[in-house]
Parts: sequence; C-alpha cells; structure tokens
Amino acid sequence: MEELNINTSYGNIHVYKRGTGEKKIFLLHGSGLDGAMIFWWGVMKNFPENCTVYAPDLLGYGKSDKPDICGEDFYTAHIEALRETIEFLSIKRFYLAGISMGAAVALGYALKYPEQIQGLFPIAAWGLASSLPFHFLSYYLLQKTSLMILLFKIIGKSKWLVRQTIQSYLIGNKNKVTDKMVDEIRRVCREEDVLKAMRDFQRSSCDKKGAIPYYVQVLHKLKMPVIFIHGDKDPLVPVSDIYNIVNLCPKGKIYVLKGCKHWPIMEQPEKISTTIQENMKKQ
Repeated sequence: MEELNINTSYGNIHVYKRGTGEKKIFLLHGSGLDGAMIFWWGVMKNFPENCTVYAPDLLGYGKSDKPDICGEDFYTAHIEALRETIEFLSIKRFYLAGISMGAAVALGYALKYPEQIQGLFPIAAWGLASSLPFHFLSYYLLQKTSLMILLFKIIGKSKWLVRQTIQSYLIGNKNKVTDKMVDEIRRVCREEDVLKAMRDFQRSSCDKKGAIPYYVQVLHKLKMPVIFIHGDKDPLVPVSDIYNIVNLCPKGKIYVLKGCKHWPIMEQPEKISTTIQENMKKQ
C-alpha cells in the first residue's frame, strides 16, 4: 500500500494506492466514518495487483485537510478537488466507484467530466431522491438545529445503541457487525472533526425545496456503463428508487445484494469487488 499527499486548491488530499496495473479505479467513501480505508479496505484488498486502485480521503475526512465547505459549494469542492488530484496523477481515463455521499460525488464528476470515465459504479447512491423523508421537518432539523449531532453523541455513549443503529440502518447481517466496527462508530461519535464533516454533508444535501443533488433529470447524459450496486434492504435509499431510474442511463444496470442495507461494502466486499472487476473486464 502506497500513501500519497496531493495538494489541491481546496486543500491537501490524502490518497491510498494499491496495485500497478494499466486499468485504474477510484473509490470514493461516504459520510459517517472517518475516511477511505475504513470504508473500502475490504473491497480494495480483493483487487489483483494488475489493477491500480486509488482510495482518497475526501475533504474533511481522514488524513486530508478539513476546510469549511458547507453549503452550495460542497459538491463542487469535492468534484474539483478530485479532478485536481487526478490531473496531478496524470490519469486520463479511469473507472469510478462511490458509496452514498461518495456516489453522489462520483455521479457529479461523471456528468461534468464524462470523457474521463470508462465506467461508473454508484453504490447505495445518494443524489437520486427528490426529497428527504418528511422533508420539511428533516430540513428544519438539519439546517436550523444541532439535534442530529447531539443524537450521534448520545448514541456513541452506548455500545448497545451503536450496535442497534448499525443493524437497523447500515448492516443487514448481524454477524457482520463486529466489535471493531462498533468501537469505530463510537470513536466517530466523539470526534468533532468527523461530526463536523457529517453535519456539513447533511446541511449541504437539502434545501427547503428538496434533496441536493438531484441527478435523475440528467442521467441520460451518462453514456458510459453505469452499474448501480444496491442492498435490497437499504432503508435510507430504497432499492425501488434505483429500479425506477436505472433505465434512464443508456448503459445502466443494477446489481442487487440480498439482505444488505446501506453499507453493502461492509457486508459483501468480495462480491462487490468481483462485480466491479467483471464489469471492468467487459470494457
């Protein structure tokens, strides 16, 4: 494993690199945990050495810088910081995968720079819902109060509450919820930098009118293969939402993982790695 520090106009980006192959893929993590390796190592280690895998800590997470990017520039900052990172690495064409928030960044990147993307893998993707559940109430709680952060802090005080939260929303197979995972979530709930990154994501992802971003109306512009990977038990982004939009992508497909919730890369990393690699071979 190689670690790179790349300076962008938005701040330093820390990148984990594995492999030396001609085919290249970037893996973008989500919110709720602190950085790329916690999310992606289970998937990353299953790629062969003849594939070059990059997993950056996005702005606000891990070993990357933590600028104040909350608001309307949030997704632009992540997209452009990624573009500058890729330019620094002199990469012209690559595959791109992301989970949840990272999937929204990946979709936005592919829409803005389609000529660079050989294939796109949105996993448990944010960016495809027009609104939040109970939207105005959710908007008010996220934008006008710190209740969600307070709730995370309260949950983090109890191993039992953390485990129940993971099992309810994130991991379908209870046997996959390890003590290490519980301890990591508890750590996250105590660290102000990680909580701020989570709050910035939440507050940047809705306004009074609806959810942000909302890509459904422009999915037809994605001419590259778009492989949606989704858990059939995801309570945060229902798989029905993906079935409703997959055919809007000219080369869209969906792979459904039975029993998985919102973090399928934690439940079935080998299967996700295999699915991505098989689709990369077809290109």
